[in-house]
Amino acid sequence: MFAKGLRCIRCAVDYDLGAYFRGCPACGEALEVMYNEAAVRSVVSLERWARRSASVWRYAELLPLPAGAERITLGEGGTPMIRVPRSGGNPLPFLYLQNETVNPTYAFKDRFHSVSISMARQLGFDGVVCSTTGNHGMSAAAYAARAGMRCVVLADPRAPKTQRDWMRLFGATVVVEMNRKPPLQAFVEEHGWYPSTYMTPMPVSTPYGVEGYKTMAYDAVLSLGRAPDHYLFPVAAGDGLYGPWKGFQELYRLGLTESLPRVHGVQAAGANPIVEAIEKGLDDVPVHPGPDTAALSIADDTGGRIALQAIRDSGGTAVEVTDAAIFEALHRAARVGVSPELASAAALAGAWELARQGVIEPGDFVVCCITGAGPKWPEVLSGRVPGEELVNPGQAVLDGLMSGQ
Repeated sequence: MFAKGLRCIRCAVDYDLGAYFRGCPACGEALEVMYNEAAVRSVVSLERWARRSASVWRYAELLPLPAGAERITLGEGGTPMIRVPRSGGNPLPFLYLQNETVNPTYAFKDRFHSVSISMARQLGFDGVVCSTTGNHGMSAAAYAARAGMRCVVLADPRAPKTQRDWMRLFGATVVVEMNRKPPLQAFVEEHGWYPSTYMTPMPVSTPYGVEGYKTMAYDAVLSLGRAPDHYLFPVAAGDGLYGPWKGFQELYRLGLTESLPRVHGVQAAGANPIVEAIEKGLDDVPVHPGPDTAALSIADDTGGRIALQAIRDSGGTAVEVTDAAIFEALHRAARVGVSPELASAAALAGAWELARQGVIEPGDFVVCCITGAGPKWPEVLSGRVPGEELVNPGQAVLDGLMSGQ
């Protein structure tokens, strides 16, 4: 086992791997898993990883689960990198979509829960609780089912009913609740449930799920044969962005890449607290009551300091995009065969916005993370799909179609 323990990202106090759900006991900041990188360096290479089955667990040396412990897995990870053809709408010749929609529950959250719930089992828990706007809860329910664990999902009432039904199908109890923080805290602190949710103390944390997120960086490097110049991620709380940044740093320190990407957070214009924090040089992310965007997955009213740290340490930035730009990006992604949800399409819209600003140059290698699948949000597309269905059109119309008219 190469994981050494946990370390506070602020005060650098070390702890054994364990159930720390309120962050660092000394200062309250987030904890992250640390590894014996000298030992890892002696046994891993990109070539060795590439020979293994495509999975989050091909990178077991840099994941916290002890050797021999049971892995709760549904085949997550190893997702494809789709190159977007250069066109009038896309000025970037090396623009790639990391297509997380092909994970078992069609979202990047599966990487999180494979590692998080594996650690929950290892730590002796039998119940999992999470808070969700959709993707996170569906994934938690699936992996809890795989692990044979109880699962309670505290769901935003705006979460798609399709996803809430799938949570129940997986065996989870779904509690629809707008103010989810109090019951989440009670489940964890008063009744001993494992919180498979968040990274920073907002109000509870687990340092283990983010270790699954960082495998997106490893997959990106294996696919491209190099680190990208820019990595764009749609941001809500920020742990999803921080995970890949942690992964890119590990690869660089291990000598497996020659450079680090600039990591950029993308938010909707109506829900942009991290953008404000970056632009104003704030140490903390402000609270924006009443976030207003159709991209519900990134409609949080605040975010974590870890996102600010990742963006600043990488030399990146945070950029806002309008809902109209997000819908345009969704349609353009669909034209190359990728079906992003709105929050994911924001990353693509952000890439084009940063290109317009000159932050991204035409020869740069750019990766946009497509975090979740559009078909999981059927209400979003209602009335926004171009064209019309042809219902019983008659032979004359069919003949015209057949002849290309």
